[in-house]
Amino acid sequence: MLDGRLRVSVNQGLAPIGRGLRRMGITPDILTASGLVISAITAWLIAIGELRWAVLGITLSGLVDLLDGSVARTSGLASPRGSFFDSVADRVSDALVLGGCAWYLMADGGTLAMLPLAALGLSMLISYERAKAEALGFEARGGLMERAERMVLLGVALFFHLLVPALWIMVVLTSGTAVHRFVKVWRQASGPAVERPARVRHRRASDPGSPRLAAWWGTRRPGAATTERRRTVARRSRP
Repeated sequence: MLDGRLRVSVNQGLAPIGRGLRRMGITPDILTASGLVISAITAWLIAIGELRWAVLGITLSGLVDLLDGSVARTSGLASPRGSFFDSVADRVSDALVLGGCAWYLMADGGTLAMLPLAALGLSMLISYERAKAEALGFEARGGLMERAERMVLLGVALFFHLLVPALWIMVVLTSGTAVHRFVKVWRQASGPAVERPARVRHRRASDPGSPRLAAWWGTRRPGAATTERRRTVARRSRP
């Protein structure tokens, strides 16, 4: 939800910063890798109970995640490889941070530690739904609890030490997002089938429709040499 409404404005605001970072020699891949390192440190801070310091880590990792895209766009370095790296890094970052939450909650009992794991599984599900839908030519954005909302909610929860209630909210709303995306893609896929252009079949060497290949095959087919010699002898024996 936040991603769809604020993405354009945020990208425009970060464009000058992106150009400045590129002039300093900082590439999008460096920023993406830095975000992974920050997420790992954030997970460690959560696991040891330094929750308010972890809020700073979540903020920095979110900022870096925005800046790597800005640098890629303003410098012309956007590529499928970079997009793939960034997407995988986001999933790993989510796993690290929510894994740190699970470790922290293990001190209060094993049952509560299942909350962040459930949130992690659902977040991976909605990411998969979007990726699969786009691979099939459909659109699956939207929902009440996308990645931006999850990180904002988690940051607020860590600052006010309300981790367990926030995780319950995250699980419920992420489940709703998963259902929303499923229904959205289901409706698109249930519409009229889109006609795809017919494939152009490559001619084989034996296809007489191709003059050059027909001539080549005429000289290579079995018995061609004998037939050619007979034609030569017949031409020479003519008066």
